[in-house]
Amino acid sequence: MKTKRIITNICLLLTALLLASCASDKGTKIHKFEQLKGKKVVVQEGTNFDDMITADYPKVELIRVPTLFDIYRALLSGEAEYGIDDDVTAILMLSSGLGIDTAYAETPANSMGAIFHKSNTELQQKFNEFITEIEKSGELDTLRHKWFSSSAPSSLPVPKAQFTEGEPITVLIEGDYPPFDLTVHGKLSGLDAEIATMFANKMQRPIQFNDIKFQDIIPSIEAGKGDMAISGITITDERAEKVLFSKPYNNGYTLIVSMKDFE
Repeated sequence: MKTKRIITNICLLLTALLLASCASDKGTKIHKFEQLKGKKVVVQEGTNFDDMITADYPKVELIRVPTLFDIYRALLSGEAEYGIDDDVTAILMLSSGLGIDTAYAETPANSMGAIFHKSNTELQQKFNEFITEIEKSGELDTLRHKWFSSSAPSSLPVPKAQFTEGEPITVLIEGDYPPFDLTVHGKLSGLDAEIATMFANKMQRPIQFNDIKFQDIIPSIEAGKGDMAISGITITDERAEKVLFSKPYNNGYTLIVSMKDFE
């Protein structure tokens, strides 16, 4: 199944490269969500973008899809006119040759954090201490630069766990959101996977990744089906009523994306 998904995503990018060669630069820039009224807009289901537009912009015609790549499939097919994405992932798609226009939305930064069950304050605190440590050492900036500056994150080394004995830390993750999360030869990789693996190594414990759909992550943590989750999850007040967030490990920005006009 993973191999099929990777092949499908590669085919998407190859198709995009062909389309991009015909693109002109006539795309209209939209910077405000209210300008999307009456437009067909695609978002990944369960994301902060989904929640925000549903709550605040009910007149936007919203199309929900299960993965990041489905956003761009909907744009390529003409099913949607605009998409909403994080700046890092959208810029990765742009750097791959996809013929898209991008515009920063006039919204605040999105702070991302790991999440824990409400009762798991001990692990949350240890993770916060770990993030503080790698922030102060500059290692967190180095990690972000490594993953965010690469046009081919699947070519970077897969994070390696150092411990195999003892009770593993079970981490829920969506393995289809590069460069934060991706699957390489059946193994979880990306910025989030590396941070989680480094944390498990710091704790001297094995790590077990469970790859699940993004929209299932918070309900699964609430149900105790994992020790923690890290998957580009935006910190919001509504989500914080359900789970514990760590301190932020990344700040992202929202892009409104669309296909370039074609002659």
